Amino acid sequence: MKKLTIAVCCLFVLLAGATAQAEVATLTKVFDHQLLVNSHPQSWEHRIDLPEAAAFTGRIFRTRRLQLEGRLVIEAEELTPTYYYVKVRLPKHFQEPARGILTVTLTYGEPVTPPPAPAAPTDLKIAPISAARKPAFTWKAAPAARYGAITLYDLDTNQTVWERVSVKPGVALFDEGYLPLHRYLWAVKVSDEHGRWSTESRAAFRIMEKDGVVVIVEE
Repeated sequence: MKKLTIAVCCLFVLLAGATAQAEVATLTKVFDHQLLVNSHPQSWEHRIDLPEAAAFTGRIFRTRRLQLEGRLVIEAEELTPTYYYVKVRLPKHFQEPARGILTVTLTYGEPVTPPPAPAAPTDLKIAPISAARKPAFTWKAAPAARYGAITLYDLDTNQTVWERVSVKPGVALFDEGYLPLHRYLWAVKVSDEHGRWSTESRAAFRIMEKDGVVVIVEE
């Protein structure tokens, strides 16, 4: 009798888990943007709201997955229980047309406790193979923390000059023209699919001319 009770309890737990899993729904949106030849760079903002029926029954957004194609980049994004916001951009490409596509896949269901925010990224570096005035930023983070939000601050002019959300784990390429020979501070934080962000990590570098060659010096 005891064994039968244990078996029934285990079956109930499995069925409950399967039911909870089945109640998780998916919402996918595709954003396609284009620029003609010699067009100026342009940004667009999008918002995806939780379906009314889901909100009425107490569901919330749980996770988001992002996929980029073409030249489109993400400037900012935010996942909340009731909506997802994203700002995208097509940077400068004056000699040819530009096109890019963002696919956003959201899951929603009963509220659950998300995992802790990822640890802050480490080992911030400028990739040695990148061009001095178009650097590639790299960092290390946990495998689940695949998204990185990067901010580049010009210390000479005291202003933020570039912001991106990278969907490529551990790397972001400067894609907006060429940086002047200034001193910079860059910061990065990472996120998993639940949209919870780590604290920022920071590093500084200088772009300067040395022996007639423009180089990056990390500080």
